Amino acid sequence: MSVIERAAADEASARPIGAGAWRGHLDVVERDRIEGWALDETDPDRRLRLRITDNGALIGEVVADGYRADLRAAGAGDGCHAFSLIVPGGLAPDQRHTIEVRRVDDGRNLPGSPFLVAAGAPLAVAPSAVAPAWRGQLQLVAGDRVEGWAWDERARNSSLALALIDNGVVIARGLANRYRQDLAEADIGTGRHAFSFAIPDGFAPRERHVIQVIGETDGCEIPGSPVIIDARIPFDAVLEQTIANAIGAIGAPAERQHVLAFLAAQTERLLQHHADADAGREARLLRWRFEGPPDHGGDGGWVGESELPPQTQTTRRALVIDDLMPAADQEAAAVAILSHMRSLRALGFEVNFVAAESLAPEPRATAALQAQGIRCCHTPFYASVEEVLRRQRDCFDVIYLHRVSNAAKYLALARRYGGKARILYSVADLHHLRLARQADVEGRPELLTQSRQLRLAECSAAIAADAVITHSSAEAGWLRQTVQHANVHVIPWAVAPRPTPVPWADRRGIAFIGNFRFAPNRDAAAFLVAEILPKVWRADPSIDCLLVGASMPEEIRKLAGPRVRVLGYLADLADVFARVRLTVAPLRFGAGVKGKVLESLAAGVPCVMTPIAAEGLGLPETLRDAVSSDAQSLAEDILRLHAGGTMAEAMVSAGLAFISTHYTEANVERGLDDAISGRRVRQAPKAAPRRLEAGA
Repeated sequence: MSVIERAAADEASARPIGAGAWRGHLDVVERDRIEGWALDETDPDRRLRLRITDNGALIGEVVADGYRADLRAAGAGDGCHAFSLIVPGGLAPDQRHTIEVRRVDDGRNLPGSPFLVAAGAPLAVAPSAVAPAWRGQLQLVAGDRVEGWAWDERARNSSLALALIDNGVVIARGLANRYRQDLAEADIGTGRHAFSFAIPDGFAPRERHVIQVIGETDGCEIPGSPVIIDARIPFDAVLEQTIANAIGAIGAPAERQHVLAFLAAQTERLLQHHADADAGREARLLRWRFEGPPDHGGDGGWVGESELPPQTQTTRRALVIDDLMPAADQEAAAVAILSHMRSLRALGFEVNFVAAESLAPEPRATAALQAQGIRCCHTPFYASVEEVLRRQRDCFDVIYLHRVSNAAKYLALARRYGGKARILYSVADLHHLRLARQADVEGRPELLTQSRQLRLAECSAAIAADAVITHSSAEAGWLRQTVQHANVHVIPWAVAPRPTPVPWADRRGIAFIGNFRFAPNRDAAAFLVAEILPKVWRADPSIDCLLVGASMPEEIRKLAGPRVRVLGYLADLADVFARVRLTVAPLRFGAGVKGKVLESLAAGVPCVMTPIAAEGLGLPETLRDAVSSDAQSLAEDILRLHAGGTMAEAMVSAGLAFISTHYTEANVERGLDDAISGRRVRQAPKAAPRRLEAGA
């Protein structure tokens, strides 16, 4: 084998990304000298500096500038690219030696390096002289596994027996018999010639490891072997104090700037390593070597997962972006996003969550999400949503943007950094519609300007996203009619039926439940106390009302009276449902599906509501009998239901059946699967949906 042919066999390892193409080889290791050659093909006149070590200790530096006629004859520059190092005192014959030759400028190993010499072995060796009669490559040496492929062309369908050696000791044996698609496509036997050695406890980090893979039958090393894993210094309290002392001793501004630049670069490097580990980037990059980045076109994602090599079988990943950490006990949108994240997990996704408005870690909320298998992205590892997307570029298969605020800010970034990720925009509710209705009810024309701006933002996001998610059938109709090219999916959230065990006869009164941070709930509570309840009390003064909800302002607390009790925030509504016979949702403006209506029905407690509160639910006829528009009609509905009887019983049964049929985990998973796969919802011919207007 010529010097050029010998170097060509190792060319891949000699061409690191970002480095010039260079060739060469460690040719001779003798007791008192080490020889070889090295050439930078992009700059043949440059003479490369090389550092030579034995068992990790520096034994000399050389310049590859010696003339060799065989190099000139082989076309290796002008032939002046050889090196030779005289080893002072020679290599000890009774010790094991690992000889490495690296470039000084970037630390890259020269092809043929490292070279191992066992204790007592003769030291007159040309490392390339003994080559296996079979083909293969050692491709990956990680902290807990060693992988590659090996194939004997003389026995095309057989599997080579291999031994894994760590520092001269055999630590594992196995067959190169795993299937890899790229090997099959390259006509490498049957394609079942890959190997993977698992290291259960990993390689000890404080030790230096020389990893070899050899053929059991002939003892020849696989190409790419050996590989060196250098010992790592533990980042313990001693090292921390050393670094702290060094920083404390910095004085001059120039020195401070240098140290800051160094620490910033190392921090950036460490943060990226953390993000790569989060993203499983190594496995994803290896997978793309086989099939390219995943394409979510129209077939629902990756196909043939079980046929891929084990090291490339990656989990699909979803990133969910919302304003804040979800508080399920305070607002319906949080209940919905938690339900959707659980369903993404059930569909096989690893789910990552980021709170756009506050990336500071919240231990209790984070622990609650982690208990459900959801990973949180927060400081100090990520400073912004953009940083999450940038550091984990191309590593998400789904990016789920909750609310128009996040779609407006991050949809373009999701396109930029998401690669072929499927981008879902979940509207939560149509914010512009809520504002327009509020402007109409409260007589505030200034809100119409904000409504128009939000309408444009919501329509733009619906056009740009791959799929739009809404919980309301009424809003879905509006979106399909207004943004005709949008792929709109009505996806509920899961609500578990939990009928109260307290009998109807043991309960009395009504309750209004809602988060008072939202203007529609504040208005509805005031409307209830000022206009509806007086009409109720004229007929039945024994009916008390409870006002329940988070973020209760003073204006609502002032509504308290002899028959109106203000309870404020309650973590568990079960006690409320066990006390009252029905709930009331007299919303005069708002949008989307009202979560507290669903919770009431799920508890077996009927709900008297306005058309705004019932909008988009698709209630059955029995439950629609408790929907009225004006104060007098709502008061009559309250009196009629509170009295009990056949109608109340029918509503309890109808509410529980409605929740059990429509608000299930299976329906959520089916809807999300459709949205992710790209399948469009086919609408049966029917009348045009009722227009959503202010005051509707």
